[in-house]
Amino acid sequence: MIQVENIVLPNKPLSNFEIEDVMKKIGLKHFRGVFLRDTLPNKPKRNECTIMNLDDTSGDGTHWVAWLKRGNDKWYFESFGLPRPTELKNFLNGDVLYPT
Repeated sequence: MIQVENIVLPNKPLSNFEIEDVMKKIGLKHFRGVFLRDTLPNKPKRNECTIMNLDDTSGDGTHWVAWLKRGNDKWYFESFGLPRPTELKNFLNGDVLYPT
């Protein structure tokens, strides 16, 4: 078990439902949701924090990435150093501040 913000998480890969449940419990401001790369909304909100699986709806999932958008500033978090998927570049309208 892993404890985050006084919430106990199982020590296993988390499903989208488990991630959404944790985010609701934490109460992260501007949390938009959990998506697969082919289920992104049409456009980003001015301020949002979002989690996405790099797989699409035809697969079993790969790994999770996240981004934070505050106005025109955008940060991307990905632990393996893989390039941002085209769908995310298009969704965020270009580059992000991190990684550079």
